[in-house]
Amino acid sequence: MLRLSKHLGAITPDPVRHWIAIDKELGARHMFTIGEPDPIPREVLQVYAQAVYEEELSGKVSYPPVKGEDVLRKAVVNTERNFNVNYADDDFERIHLTVGGSQALQFIFSVFEKGSEIIALMPCWGTIFNMMAHSGVRGVPAELFKDGAFIKENAVKALSKKTQAVYVNFPANPNGMVPPEKAVKEFTQWAVANELQIISDAPYKYLIYDTLKTPYVSPLNFGAEAGRKTTEISSFSKVIKPDIRLGFIRLAPDILEHCDAKHLVYFFRNLSAGVSRPSQIGVAAVLKKDPFLSFLQPLVQRYREKAQLLQDYLEKMGCEVPEQPAGGYFLFPRTPNGMDGEAFVKEIAVKHKIGFIPGSSFGGNFKGFHHIRKYFRAGFGGGWTIEKIKAVFDSL
Repeated sequence: MLRLSKHLGAITPDPVRHWIAIDKELGARHMFTIGEPDPIPREVLQVYAQAVYEEELSGKVSYPPVKGEDVLRKAVVNTERNFNVNYADDDFERIHLTVGGSQALQFIFSVFEKGSEIIALMPCWGTIFNMMAHSGVRGVPAELFKDGAFIKENAVKALSKKTQAVYVNFPANPNGMVPPEKAVKEFTQWAVANELQIISDAPYKYLIYDTLKTPYVSPLNFGAEAGRKTTEISSFSKVIKPDIRLGFIRLAPDILEHCDAKHLVYFFRNLSAGVSRPSQIGVAAVLKKDPFLSFLQPLVQRYREKAQLLQDYLEKMGCEVPEQPAGGYFLFPRTPNGMDGEAFVKEIAVKHKIGFIPGSSFGGNFKGFHHIRKYFRAGFGGGWTIEKIKAVFDSL
């Protein structure tokens, strides 16, 4: 008799794409939905494409190295240091290149014992909970930061004997939140004191609007023990483009040393047998030419301008934005008059042909977090220009 994994029953429909389909069915044409970046400058794409082209013509037919090409792993260490991640020289050996950030997340969630619990920062990209469920662990939602402070009592409330790790995401999806250094330090010290692994998912750190006012600070920066317990994850989807499917994971030394490291490498290899070599070589060429990713600065400035413009329009519709985004290409406004987010999104799709994603996709269905249902996410990447945004909202 056929028996399938019981973990399949814990997975809900994709929280973003499910609502994109609903928006379109209701007539939405102006989609402020999926999280995609704006196109990068053509001259940067040419650097990437030329390196890919030359690699493709090299005649290699072998599988790529399991951990990834050394040239890119070394470039990652160099570039991440430029974004306030205190990698040591030997972190090169701990970095594995992945099929996007998604494989890195699925991999790290899968290394914990089945039935374990992982505390997850709220509000949170709903797919995170699906990934955890698929891996046989349970995500426990917790509002860990509020008004720039670490909320220790919420962390303690979410903690149990089954807790193995805590997941954080800065700048956060969906609201672009970046906690101050003091709050991140307090959070990190609490996690270390409770012998928890820290999973730091930070693909939007390259898109912070004002790095002097709201700098990204990695949890691994706060001492040797924090470094030993922190797994750092990022993706080049927000740096180059999403369809190259390339990310990386810096595994925590605690995890690497807890078992035979070779077993982890074999496990990792079984997930994909490596990432496209030409894509790796292309990204390495970009990082070599511009290790500070300075080509992103004009895009980041436009994201900031679009965030303000879209916020102005949404406020005229009765929406508030309680958490001002520090980076990225999302807003997470509150619906007018406390309206349910799903009802609001459906109404806007029918009435104005605009697509948003309701707060229920970001943890609003969890007990104790129903207030998030009164929010929605508005994405303004993916090629939305100031002119296009004005054209849509001025016509309402």
